[in-house]
Amino acid sequence: MPARLDRRRFGAALIAGGLAAPAVLRATIISRSGDASMLEVIPDPVTRAKPAYEPPADLKTVLDIYKRMTGPVTIAGRGPYPFVADTGANQSVISAELAAKLALPLGDTQPLNGVAGVTDTPTVTAKVRVGGRAERDAVLFVLSEDDIGGPGMLGLDQLDGGRLTLDFQQQTLSIDAGPFLRGEGDEYQLKAHRRDGQLTLVDADVAGIKVTAFLDSGAQNTIGNVALRQLALRRYPTTQWSTLPILSVTGQTIGADFADLPGLRIGGLSLPTWPVAFADLHTFRLWNLTDAPAILIGVDVMSRFQTICLDFQRDEVRFRLPART
Repeated sequence: MPARLDRRRFGAALIAGGLAAPAVLRATIISRSGDASMLEVIPDPVTRAKPAYEPPADLKTVLDIYKRMTGPVTIAGRGPYPFVADTGANQSVISAELAAKLALPLGDTQPLNGVAGVTDTPTVTAKVRVGGRAERDAVLFVLSEDDIGGPGMLGLDQLDGGRLTLDFQQQTLSIDAGPFLRGEGDEYQLKAHRRDGQLTLVDADVAGIKVTAFLDSGAQNTIGNVALRQLALRRYPTTQWSTLPILSVTGQTIGADFADLPGLRIGGLSLPTWPVAFADLHTFRLWNLTDAPAILIGVDVMSRFQTICLDFQRDEVRFRLPART
């Protein structure tokens, strides 16, 4: 029976199948062309004395980092509990195990959008405090801890209007904390547009193909849509492909094709070849992105940078490169 993979556990099967090996030594350098807005480097005394950040060289290391990238969330006055911040999801989720531990009564069943489709899912209502924010009532969808990989996930309903910072050197996630990105490498700023709450990077391409790109902090791996796959097939007909199924957190499965593709460019920053999956995700249909090339950029690519800040108030994204050695 083939392995079934959630988009948050997709990399585990690639490692098990030996599919990540070709990218091990190539994905360490980000080149700069100057198209993005470069910002003044502000020395950070916290990180100045630490060794320079070295991006993970393989998917196993990406998985190790991903498991630690959580933020503190208080539910019903108890906790905090480590929740993953998922910028690719509109709704927040709590595990059934944690909801039972907190004796939260089940509420109405509502439709929950997953990567493979829509599923009617039970909900709970509770007072939620995210980081240092004020406590407020929130509706949380209830899924098993095995499916979501932890006690819960924060979607855009809890992140909107705030600032999410992913520090891959410290392996920490913070919400609305600190004015600057830590580190001493070059910092770049890109304006973004909104699409259903997500920050869309308007200046990006994969292998020279213009794409609509989203930063998905809830995904371990980067996934392109079918339109991007078809263009990649025509442009690189000799590329070797593999097939793996993806398991959504809602329990549904969908097939995915997997291949190494030449560099992803975001603004003036060009990243080297890295494994990319391609699938007809329900997410792309939900955002009306089936005909034009689009890509969800996961933690595997995001961790090429030392830190990334998604500012949902200013509609911009900031990237801190590893310090030059």
